[in-house]
Amino acid sequence: MKFCLVTLLILGLCVLLSQEEIPQLEPTYTGDYYNGINGNLFGNALKEELSQLIAKNITLTSYNDLWIKFNTTDTEWSSCPEKIHDIYSSKCWTYKTDQCGNYKKEGDCYNREHSWPKSWWGGSSADGNAYVDLHHIYPSDGYVNGLRGNEPFGNVIPGSEYYVSSNGCKLGECLVPGNHTIKCFEVADKLKGDLARTYFYMATRYLDEFTCCVEYGVDDNFIRPWMEEVLREWSLKDVVDSDEIYRNTAVFDIQGNRNPFVDYPAYVIKIRDF
Repeated sequence: MKFCLVTLLILGLCVLLSQEEIPQLEPTYTGDYYNGINGNLFGNALKEELSQLIAKNITLTSYNDLWIKFNTTDTEWSSCPEKIHDIYSSKCWTYKTDQCGNYKKEGDCYNREHSWPKSWWGGSSADGNAYVDLHHIYPSDGYVNGLRGNEPFGNVIPGSEYYVSSNGCKLGECLVPGNHTIKCFEVADKLKGDLARTYFYMATRYLDEFTCCVEYGVDDNFIRPWMEEVLREWSLKDVVDSDEIYRNTAVFDIQGNRNPFVDYPAYVIKIRDF
C-alpha cells in the first residue's frame, strides 16, 4: 500500500514541476565503489543491494572525535571557507574555540547534530554505528539544534513559525495526513536537498538495523509517506552541488562508505519507497 501511495506522490511531484524545473539527475561520481551494483534494478531490490554495500567495511569514529572530523568534512563549504559550516544557521564557526558548551541564544556555539534524531532509533545503546555516522551528523548551532529537538522535517505553514534562524530554518506547524497539524522543522532552501538525501541514505543504510521507533516522521528505518513526499520535493528542487560532493567524499575517506543518493541522484527516483 505504501509503495502505491509513494509512487503516486512521485508522479504528482513531476507534474507539479515545470519542464524547466525538472533537474538533470546525472551521476556526480565516476569511481569504482558501485561496481558490484546491478544498475538495472529498481525499488526494494536496488535499496537492498545498496544497503549491503554501504554497511560494509566501515571505520567507526568515536563520538568525541566527531569534533575533529568536522574540521575535515565541513571546512570546505563555499559559504564558510576554512571555517566550520553550520546547517541550521549562517554562522561560520572556529574549530575548537566555538564548540558547545553552554548556549543561551543563536550564535553562541556549535554542536553535533544527529539530523536523524537519536530518539528515532534508540540512541547509542541501540545502534552504535548510527550514533557516530558522519553522513547524517553535522555541525549545527547549539541553540537552533535544541529548538529543533527531534521534530520531523516538513514544510512549515506560512504564519505558523515559532522561530526562524539566520539562514532561514523554520520551526513551526506542518499539515499532515488527517488534516491536522504537528510541530515540524523546515531546513533552509539551500540545504533541503542535502538533508533529504541524508535521510534517504539513513533509510537505506539502516534497513536491517533499526527496530525502533514509531514517530510522526518515521517507523523504524522507514520514512512515513507524508515526510517522504516532502523530502522528495526538497531533493528535486535543491540538486547536488560541489559542497555536498566534497562532504560525501570527505566522509568516505574517514568512514569508508558513501551516500549513493549524492553520487547517483537518479536512485531516488528508482527507489519508490524509503
